[in-house]
Amino acid sequence: MAEPLTFTAPVTIAAAAAVEGQPPRKPTFEMLAYTGAPMSVAGYWSPVVVDLAGVKTENDALPILLDHDTAQIVGQGVAIVDAGAIRISGDVMGNSPEATKVVALAKDGFRWQASIGANVTRREFLEGGKKTQVNGREVTGPLIIARETTLKEVSFVAIGADSKTSAAVAASSPPRKDTTVDANFKAWLESNGYTAVDTMTEQQLKPLAAAWKAETAPPPVAQPARRSDVDTLLAEARADNERREMIADVTARFLAESPGIAPDMIAKIETLAGAAAAAKWSADKYEHELLKATRVQAPVYRPSAINGRPQMTNRVLEAAICATGRLENYEKLYDDQTLQAAHDQFPHGIGLRQLMLICAEANGYRGNYASEVTIEVQRAAFGMIAPNRLQATTGFSTISISTTLSNVANKFLMNGWNAVDLTPLRIAKIRPVRDFKQITTVSLTGDVMYQQVGPGGEIKHGTLGETVYNNQANTYARMLAVTRTDIINDDLGALTEVPFKLGRGAGLKLNDIFWTIFLGAEAAGFFSAGNKNNNTGVGDMTTAGLATTEALFMAQVDPDGYPLGIQPAIIVVPIAQRAAAATLMNSERLITGNTTTQGDANIWRDRFRIESSPYMSNTVYTGNSGVAWYMLADPAVLPMVEIAALNGRVEPTVQSADADFNVLGMQMRGFSDIGVALQEFRAAVKADGTP
Repeated sequence: MAEPLTFTAPVTIAAAAAVEGQPPRKPTFEMLAYTGAPMSVAGYWSPVVVDLAGVKTENDALPILLDHDTAQIVGQGVAIVDAGAIRISGDVMGNSPEATKVVALAKDGFRWQASIGANVTRREFLEGGKKTQVNGREVTGPLIIARETTLKEVSFVAIGADSKTSAAVAASSPPRKDTTVDANFKAWLESNGYTAVDTMTEQQLKPLAAAWKAETAPPPVAQPARRSDVDTLLAEARADNERREMIADVTARFLAESPGIAPDMIAKIETLAGAAAAAKWSADKYEHELLKATRVQAPVYRPSAINGRPQMTNRVLEAAICATGRLENYEKLYDDQTLQAAHDQFPHGIGLRQLMLICAEANGYRGNYASEVTIEVQRAAFGMIAPNRLQATTGFSTISISTTLSNVANKFLMNGWNAVDLTPLRIAKIRPVRDFKQITTVSLTGDVMYQQVGPGGEIKHGTLGETVYNNQANTYARMLAVTRTDIINDDLGALTEVPFKLGRGAGLKLNDIFWTIFLGAEAAGFFSAGNKNNNTGVGDMTTAGLATTEALFMAQVDPDGYPLGIQPAIIVVPIAQRAAAATLMNSERLITGNTTTQGDANIWRDRFRIESSPYMSNTVYTGNSGVAWYMLADPAVLPMVEIAALNGRVEPTVQSADADFNVLGMQMRGFSDIGVALQEFRAAVKADGTP
């Protein structure tokens, strides 16, 4: 699921010089969009690092817009991505009002910013304290690593959003009164890496001028100037400039996330920013003071006090959803106090709209409520909302819609999973794996028979079998949506039916993979005359068929010719043969006809565990049959089939998330990390079902 990502950078516009006799050339722009370092981005609660190796462009020529509006086209540009940075250059094209406005303001000295719009198609989260290498440098969590990113467009904006490189654009210092800089001073600045000298403010130039004078002024004869002093002054000047730019960046970000903020509040923010720059506050201290200064005090909101009953928690909401969705035996999952609170709060059940409003308010939302849930309310419910809609409190909410949805969805997911035939889990061995690499299992057969220890006490080495079996876990997944229609209709059933279907889908996929391998074993040479595990004689589900198949199983030998020494434990039959198998396994006596000698007891009673599946006779699968059946060893002892499961979890997992930006709805995805492979042919005998 692609996630929007915007980050900003300084931009330079150059009006091309006119050449006599040639048509006017287009104005151009250049920018350094990103340097590979962590940055703060709106909508992401941890810093973001864009992996430059995974950046691509959607088109060779990127659209250049104004304020991300596709109707306001300014020109086109080209992105150059290398191991160290993203650089974008392009032309301002045409004579549209937008293009004219951009160029005209730039000529008058307005410092535009460029905002890059991109989609993150794959990301990773680096936990706090952990380290890794990205873009040739070591980074430390917590942060988000955007592994695959697609650049969509570039826009000219007046105020940038959230990148450290954009701080120079969101200037809070007054412009420089003079319009020229001493040529020697300018050359010195450029030699030290300051290229945009003409746009620097007096506050920025003042400490740099002190460093320049200390370096270039003739020193007293008795005490020559030391380069270390100059370096110190230069470092201090750079640090001061960086601190001012970071303060300006915090201010710009706050204003961008607070549309409609009152003019008096803007004046208050500007005053605070100036004081912070003069006092040399760190960006963190300034942001803390900014939030304190702009916070709206209000009574503590306690969602646990709805309808006057102080009992609202995540667990109460979960219990209410389970009750409304009629989850089987949900009463066993919660204590009596939680169940009573859920009933008291929602005696007629809880609706989807009501759930989202409760969670939005718990996250501090205090906007206007329409007749239906808006995108703003939905994003507030998921904890993503602009500060101007938040009402600060002195307490913390204990309600999280993400936690609630995840816990409830997994309960209904397991209902869907358990509703599917799970015979494979009872006749296969589950092999936990740690990753998605191919694994190898050595055959359980081999030269392991004990030998007598001689007088010298020497113990001889045994050898494992040379036969190996491979397996590998892969990810299988599906995504379903809770749509805008579901939310408008207040259909809580969407929250319960979607994970139920995802759970069922996981069970269906496991069966599909398993029975394709299992039923196709004979075609793959698994059951053959050479392996001596295929009963094509008396192989029906009768006493004679059982006796013949068991004798074939017990006659198997290891590669050295010794008896295998493993007992059969399971018979796997198609649905049409289940009644006959149950009769043989459950009856106290069997009457098979008049004979001169007839036993009174059923020797097959409780001899084998019966397993049966409708997949065995389904015509979709190669090797299907309504009469053929199988005799298996206990899979824990010697497996015919193995299921590889990541971290030992065969069951699926469900995750829920807000839908794409500006889309009303939610998305849920279920996934399983499994693999199925044939193992030891001596673990099974196939009976063809013929008398």
